[in-house]
Amino acid sequence: MSVERAIIAQAQKLFDVAGVVPCGADSLLVLGLVTTPERDLDDFSRNERGVIQLHGFKAHALPRLQALVDFIQGKGLAARIIGRCGYPQGKKLNLKRQAVAAGIGGWGKNSLVIHPKFGPWLRFMAVKVSGVTLPPTNPEGNSRQESPLCRGCTACIDACPLDIIEPYCVRDPARCLAIFDNLPRAGKLVACDLCLAACPYGG
Repeated sequence: MSVERAIIAQAQKLFDVAGVVPCGADSLLVLGLVTTPERDLDDFSRNERGVIQLHGFKAHALPRLQALVDFIQGKGLAARIIGRCGYPQGKKLNLKRQAVAAGIGGWGKNSLVIHPKFGPWLRFMAVKVSGVTLPPTNPEGNSRQESPLCRGCTACIDACPLDIIEPYCVRDPARCLAIFDNLPRAGKLVACDLCLAACPYGG
């Protein structure tokens, strides 16, 4: 097995989904795990200084990310986890768009990635690989490809308590109750997930 295929196979073994997109001269492994009550990747809190703590990612994603980086480095290549626990915050890298570009899923009407099996419940992280070119999993790389699963469905739009979801976009993202900036300055952060829970896929 080639080193490229071995890396992708290891990523698929460790994560629920894995895809590859080009990243300049490097490759970006886009990795996804399904969040569940037992594996709560949405377990966040904010400390007294207002810094978001990624408890779920640290417990459930970071060990897998480190195992993948160790595997790649064991092949004599450079690899690094992007962001804290594979979760780049702010506007550094939009992992939802990278996941769509990698062919993992399509852009949903609620602006989330909709996967045929896992619906909107995947949480994404990334590892950058240098020294080898991994083959893109979606050569077309369209980061705005709309999900065909959403065409005849408006469940997420109907579920939004603020009526701010329009097809394939959130009309007023600053008001969205899933945005951590709208939640208390300290303590456990519980974001709105009504549009996810309404999705008929992956429930």
